Amino acid sequence: MKRVFDSVSRGLLLITMGIIFFLLNYGFLSWNLWAHVLDLWPLILILAGIGLLLNRRIPLSAILLIFLLSMVGYSLVVGDKPVPWRMSNNFHGNLRGTEAIEVPARIGGSGTIDVPLPSEVKKAQLNLELGGAQFKVKALENNQSQGQLMTGNYRWERRGSDPTVNGSPIVIEQSGDTIIAKLSSSTPRTGPGNFKDISLNLSPKVHYDFDIEAGAINGDIDLSQLFVDKFKISTGASELKLQFGDLGSATDGEIESGASKLTLVVPEETGLKIRLNGVATSTNFMGTGLLLENKDWVSPNYAEAKSKIDLEISTAAGTLRLERPSNSIL
Repeated sequence: MKRVFDSVSRGLLLITMGIIFFLLNYGFLSWNLWAHVLDLWPLILILAGIGLLLNRRIPLSAILLIFLLSMVGYSLVVGDKPVPWRMSNNFHGNLRGTEAIEVPARIGGSGTIDVPLPSEVKKAQLNLELGGAQFKVKALENNQSQGQLMTGNYRWERRGSDPTVNGSPIVIEQSGDTIIAKLSSSTPRTGPGNFKDISLNLSPKVHYDFDIEAGAINGDIDLSQLFVDKFKISTGASELKLQFGDLGSATDGEIESGASKLTLVVPEETGLKIRLNGVATSTNFMGTGLLLENKDWVSPNYAEAKSKIDLEISTAAGTLRLERPSNSIL
């Protein structure tokens, strides 16, 4: 019976997704409904909690099916206006007696990020608001990091009729030995639009605090050569890969996500402690050497390790995979 229910829910999920994309392509629904992932992702927690109260596991496909239908209903209630992609931007006249529709053009562009590193700066706080994007982070190469805190590039896209935009997506402030960098898609350059791709290269010479808020992103965050004191990542439905190093420092991290696929790469020499708060999340922790102590998954070498990583991970549904390579093969 359980297998039948799982199969039916998967089939209905695929059918529903196909119907939704048809309605989007033909202008009966607005593409803005995907922006409501951030508004509605707590519904996943509610559905999973109902399953626990009833002492029954609700399949992920059933949860996603209800979530998709809720997004469609919410989009209709708030009045998102469909924009048929087949219509011209400069359409004039009447169409079967109705008023003419002017479809906003989709404009976009690209840019670079170049932030110098003052000699007195030892710390950096990065506050990133990404929306939905392909997102990559890695350390600058030693021969590129002289005098540079951050380099990178980005591509953005938004709807609008005025192709002239000004400003920059990043704002820099300095307070003593700390630089505060705020990067957001809601700036004069991107307007009401969004990043499509963004890549950041960071100096390995300073200590970082990260605060990342994102929607549905595909992220590859390589912190293996960076000193990260603490970080917080809040996402909706995303796929993330986080890679850590063994630099002799301590890192405190917090990850909050909806229906996501999360991969953690932590060297086996690094002490690791994970507190997992998830009601519909599958993990491979049992096969990676971690031990369950109270509510924490802890590596056997945690107490004596020179590098320590403490993570608190809250997920509504999805998969969480841990890789523990040796430093010799990193």
